[in-house]
Amino acid sequence: MDLTAAEFDLLEALASRPNRILSRGLIAELLGDESAGAEGDRRIDVRITRLRRKIEPDPDSPRFIRTVRGEGYVLSTEESA
Repeated sequence: MDLTAAEFDLLEALASRPNRILSRGLIAELLGDESAGAEGDRRIDVRITRLRRKIEPDPDSPRFIRTVRGEGYVLSTEESA
């Protein structure tokens, strides 16, 4: 699978903290993104969307990179029913 450097860095940040909710701010910090506020948050959302398109069987119903409303994202290593 071909990932851009940004997608790889995002996946690495999530994978190094499996099953832990990472806020957008923490993700931005881990990626070295100095942006703050809504613009920075939106960039993280776009990166997540692009990564999901590549690794999720159904990006509209993600199994691996899940959104936790109001908190952030989590890389789930557990199978759901």
